[in-house]
Amino acid sequence: MMRVPGIVFIATLLASFPTRAAELTEAERQLAANHPRPGYEEVADIKAMAAALRKELSQRERYSFSRGWWTWDRLRARYVDGGRRNRNELLILQAVFRALILDWHARMEARGEEDLMFIYFVTTAPGSKTERKLPDGATLIRDYHGGGYHGGWGGAARMRIYEELVRQKMLTADEKERFRRIVHQSMSSRFLDFTKGAQSANNHSYGNAGGIAMALKLFPEVPQAKEARAWIARIWRHLADYGDWREWNYFPYGPIFLHGMIDIAESMDWIEKEAEVLHAVGKRVLGFVHGGGLRGGPNCGSPVFKDREALYLDPWNLGNYRVETPGRDGHFWYRLAQHYGNSHYLWAAEQSVFGGDPPESFSSIAIEASYSKRFAWFEKRGIRSRAPAGGARIGLLSSLVHKVPERLYLEADRKAGTPFASYFLYPHKDEHLDSLSGQLYEYVAHGAKFLHSSGKYSMLGKGGGTGEESLDVLLVMHSRNPFPLHPDRPENGDFIRKGSIELIPGMLRAGNNKTGDSFGQFGWNNYYGDGSRWIRRTVLTREGFLVVSDEYTPSGLLGPGYHVGPVWHLALEEGRTFGSQTQHWFDAPALEHAWWQNSKYRVRLTLHNDNNLKFGAIKQNVSQDLDPNMTTYAYQPAEAGRSTRFLSVFVPYPVNGKPLKPTTSLSDDGDGAATIGRTAVRIGTDGTWSVTRTQP
Repeated sequence: MMRVPGIVFIATLLASFPTRAAELTEAERQLAANHPRPGYEEVADIKAMAAALRKELSQRERYSFSRGWWTWDRLRARYVDGGRRNRNELLILQAVFRALILDWHARMEARGEEDLMFIYFVTTAPGSKTERKLPDGATLIRDYHGGGYHGGWGGAARMRIYEELVRQKMLTADEKERFRRIVHQSMSSRFLDFTKGAQSANNHSYGNAGGIAMALKLFPEVPQAKEARAWIARIWRHLADYGDWREWNYFPYGPIFLHGMIDIAESMDWIEKEAEVLHAVGKRVLGFVHGGGLRGGPNCGSPVFKDREALYLDPWNLGNYRVETPGRDGHFWYRLAQHYGNSHYLWAAEQSVFGGDPPESFSSIAIEASYSKRFAWFEKRGIRSRAPAGGARIGLLSSLVHKVPERLYLEADRKAGTPFASYFLYPHKDEHLDSLSGQLYEYVAHGAKFLHSSGKYSMLGKGGGTGEESLDVLLVMHSRNPFPLHPDRPENGDFIRKGSIELIPGMLRAGNNKTGDSFGQFGWNNYYGDGSRWIRRTVLTREGFLVVSDEYTPSGLLGPGYHVGPVWHLALEEGRTFGSQTQHWFDAPALEHAWWQNSKYRVRLTLHNDNNLKFGAIKQNVSQDLDPNMTTYAYQPAEAGRSTRFLSVFVPYPVNGKPLKPTTSLSDDGDGAATIGRTAVRIGTDGTWSVTRTQP
């Protein structure tokens, strides 16, 4: 390890790289700001801009080796898919690569730390998120020497940019040799032990594997090539054997995994060879996407990005959802659509980037120009988007192998403006989320979202989550605790859902009638106690009315003093009072509206009241990815062996209008009915249902 560079090297360093002692002038700071920019066509002096950007980046003491590289990779994609004609974009990429890789390494070399820089990830070095220790005692500092365990997430981006710069003859022989040394060093056993760390298909392994796969493609003689190939084979086999990957929090983890999946397939030349697996994963994730620019998630809110002008100006780096690295989601669908020329994947890309078309098409120069900027590659090839069929259905995990029910979708189609609601069904906890089974995680009608997830990591006791009352489910708890503040621990007679409930496959149903209405049903065994059962049946009408029938039958394990009732999270309204109440309805604004919806909506939640229910609302603690909301609830005593039933009716209405007030009934046998204006909904305990309408 060279700690003191020689005189010859110092002279070469000063001649080849920007001088670090010189501070940026005000003109240079302006040239170096706000990159990557939406366009570089009109730059008067691109060489001056590139030099200023290189100087500014190379003088930083910290830079993200993970997420920070994703935007530069999209600039590379913009350049390549634009026909490689915009040389200004290429010069910016050259400046970035030289500053953040070559200059960065040269600076470490000048400090005698050149052997500590790594551009992939470390699996063997112990330590924290900010520092790790190598076996020889050297300290690795995150976002200086490399990126820690997440640092490999930017590895594929770095390699693709290098590949393009070499293709365009934009690096000298010395620069290519320097990078070869960095790659070989980063692939050494000092940094990487491919038998440790993630060995299955998840966001860690796939987010990191893209850079490793690209290293094997571009530098096949790297150290540990055999070990690296074996590791990639293991994590791919885990994906292929199961036929899917099992992480539920789509933002931010989904795009990390999904891009890694494409990175591996591209680098290993598996796009066609492994097409069946890629399509299986792609089509499952495609099920999460609806038309109209609104969505929820089992454990993330996916709020809408409001600044449409900024989005139209820079559709490569912004998107329809205000989430972490919003451009990543649309770009995954973009890449998948490119490889297969698939119109459904292109539709999903449009939904993620722009929120899709409004229900009634309208001409907008800004939208059309922005669309052409983002999707010109497809326009030139005559590839047009097309919405998938949609409809009420059971979404399957591992559709090729295990066919595990994962989600229940209620909708007539996937057009913008069509009402939809979705439940999460998968009962097993994964490493990032607790069990969210049975949760209604999105309900949208009229371009307004009325229910969605209660928040990222909502049940983990961190990030703002509070527990089982954080979910839109049926809750059971002992009266020693105030409903619905569940203690989330199995003590003093309280039960918990997570880790114990079992889906009843024979209870699953999903279907549509001929008039655009949807029905879904599911049931759980061991729901708050072995032998207890919860069955939920739901009708979503074409008007957007949502009628939910709950039936809970506790086993003999449930002793006296328990309460049971539905919990629903509505938007928090300023001035709202909390606590118990006598009225059996709640009124709230929409959580948010689609970008195209100018008419604002509210929702009225009515619960069938047989004079045994108690009602109330509390302010809900939520995590950082959601706006504040309130937990509304109704409950009554639960008695072992006796079925307790509830009927919840959601009625959307315009802000300036009056809500239709439903009339409801529950028979002794549990059949539920609701009449909302001229629309009558019936839900039977035998799984039958109907929606009828009287003429005006």
